[in-house]
Amino acid sequence: MQFTVANKGEIHVVVAAGQCVGAESIRTQTQTFTVTGGTGIYAGATGSGTLEPTLRTETPTGRHGRESWKGTLTVPGLDFDITPPTLIGAIAKHVRAPRTATHVRVTYAVTAKDEVDGTVPTTCRPKSGSRFRIGRTVVACTAVDKSANTGTARFTVTAVRRR
Repeated sequence: MQFTVANKGEIHVVVAAGQCVGAESIRTQTQTFTVTGGTGIYAGATGSGTLEPTLRTETPTGRHGRESWKGTLTVPGLDFDITPPTLIGAIAKHVRAPRTATHVRVTYAVTAKDEVDGTVPTTCRPKSGSRFRIGRTVVACTAVDKSANTGTARFTVTAVRRR
């Protein structure tokens, strides 16, 4: 069996001999696996662990479940990036609008830094420069690094009318 990681390579895995199970055993059978190598950045990969299937639903077309893989993976010369980016500037903001306004345009600057990739793109909703209603609006921001680690932050923009 192999896992393919887009643009990075493949990880080759072997389930221990004699541990292939029929569908009737899917509820309880735990299998062991061994990582036997790989390609791309995973060349020389080693490791082992367990595969624990869990039955979720049983339908006329078959059993459907989720597999939980637990174990270790070591790749010579490769440090795995498992730390999400840190978002900077996601702080509460108070803005004033004209007395009769129902909306006010709000700008803010949220950036993200990653230990491995440096500066990474940040997406916030609503976007900076959007028109915000009078009252409180929660802004949700995310940043994703090249290893698919996701950092998130939220902050509140409070818009009030001038008196």
